Amino acid sequence: MQYATKAARIGAYIIDNIILNLLIFLCTYISIGLGLIIAFVGGTLYYGIMEGSSLHGTLGKYLMGIVIVNENGQPIDYGKSFTRAICRMLSSMLFGIGFLIGLFDEEGKTLHDRIAGTRVITKASIGQPSVAVYGNQAMNRMEPQQSVQRSEYSASHPKIVGVAGKYAGQAYPVGPQGLIMGREQNVCDFVFESNTGGISRTHCKIQYNPQTGMFVLHDLGSSYGTFLGNGVCVSQGQPVALRPGEQFYLADKTCMFMVTF
Repeated sequence: MQYATKAARIGAYIIDNIILNLLIFLCTYISIGLGLIIAFVGGTLYYGIMEGSSLHGTLGKYLMGIVIVNENGQPIDYGKSFTRAICRMLSSMLFGIGFLIGLFDEEGKTLHDRIAGTRVITKASIGQPSVAVYGNQAMNRMEPQQSVQRSEYSASHPKIVGVAGKYAGQAYPVGPQGLIMGREQNVCDFVFESNTGGISRTHCKIQYNPQTGMFVLHDLGSSYGTFLGNGVCVSQGQPVALRPGEQFYLADKTCMFMVTF
C-alpha cells in the first residue's frame, strides 16, 4: 500500500476542521445548547461515521484522495472507526502531541493510528497489503500466480513466490544484492508489518547465484527460525542452496515461499 503524504493528511485535517466549525456555528445559531453538544461530541460522531462508511474516510480525506484502513490494508468497520475517533481525543488532549507523532513517523502513523491499529493510505492503493518494500520504495504488486511454472519467468529475473499464507500467489523479485526479509523498514527489502508474529527485525536473506543457477538462503539470527520446505532449520552462518522450485518458510508454514524464475 502507498501511505498518504503528510501534506495530504494536513490538508484533510484543515478541511475537516472547517466543516466541523461550520457545523458547530450553525448548531449554535439554532440553539446554544445544541452547539455545545456538537462541540463536544460532533467530532467523534463525524469521524466515527464517515471513516466507517463506504467512503472509508472523512470529506476532507475524500477530497485529498486518502482513506483509512486497518493494518492489513483493508477498510475498517464502524467499531474500529469509532475506536479511532475516540482515540483522536487523546491525541488532542496531549497538547496535540499525538498528531505531531505522525510528522516524524515514516508511515505517518499518529498516536490514534497506533492505538486503533489503522493506517492512512492513498485511495488508489486500498486493499493492497503493506508487505514489501524493495530498495526502500514501495514495491508494485504483481499479478497473483495461482499455479507458478518455471517457464512463466525469464531466467534473468529470479523471484520468490508466496506459497501459503497471506502472500500466497504473489511474486517478488530477488535483486542482484539479494532480498532481505524482516520487519526493519530501513534495512529490509521485503518488509513485514511491525506486528507480524514470529518475524524478526532482520529475519533472513535470499540471494541468487547466476553462476550456479541456485538460490542461497541465509538465516540472519531470527528468533523463530528460517526453515526449508521439509522442515529443516537453517542455522545462522550456514547458508543453504536452493534449486528453483524449492520452498522455504519463516517461523511457521503459514509464511511459505518458493524460489523460482
